[in-house]
Amino acid sequence: MQIFGTQGRIEVEIPFNAPADRPTRIFIDKGSDLFGASIESREFPTCDQYTIQADLFSQAILQDLEPPIPLEDAVHNMAALDAIFRSTQSGAWEIPQIG
Repeated sequence: MQIFGTQGRIEVEIPFNAPADRPTRIFIDKGSDLFGASIESREFPTCDQYTIQADLFSQAILQDLEPPIPLEDAVHNMAALDAIFRSTQSGAWEIPQIG
């Protein structure tokens, strides 16, 4: 997956379902070199993201804590996805609408 912006580009090597058997990398390209010599690589350690998510959620329930990810996060994610779908129809930038 590549994300293009006004100041460069970010490439996510494995954007969804990071493998549990090897680290995940992202590449940050500020566009200062046509041959890519200035691309910065960042590596994230191996983990099982679903186990971490379930463990944190279980802890919140068992210890009567706030959930690790608030419900508003899901609402904001849906607003962003809705804006993406509107953008495919309009062919223009769409701003996420919350509420």
